[in-house]
Amino acid sequence: MKNGLRILAVEDETAVAQFLALVLCGPHCKVTTAENGREALAKMETDSQHFDIVITDHKMPNMTGLELVRELRARDFEGKIAVLSAHLNETTRQAYDELAVDLMLTKPFDVEELRRAVEVLASEAQVFAGGAGN
Repeated sequence: MKNGLRILAVEDETAVAQFLALVLCGPHCKVTTAENGREALAKMETDSQHFDIVITDHKMPNMTGLELVRELRARDFEGKIAVLSAHLNETTRQAYDELAVDLMLTKPFDVEELRRAVEVLASEAQVFAGGAGN
């Protein structure tokens, strides 16, 4: 797994989280799941390796996706951030835009569209990480 892509999928619906892990996981990619923003932050603090991409739902208990993204920005998270939610309206989209998220997709989502989008984010994340020295 050395130099593999690491994704954190933050989703409160277990079936959707498992589906994301199944769809996105591969030989050079590891997907870790968290049920909400608080759990995601805890996993990020205790994991010795960084995450390249965080994919978050918007509407979750304990901490919404918007609150999570605000916290990630406050902590200078250097990876890519994607929002995947059925609850994206004009107001929430604008709030995420202001926080410079890299991708917003509405549920239900097209699996191939999600895979292509994550591939683009992954290539951008790898290019960024590649400059840090190998």
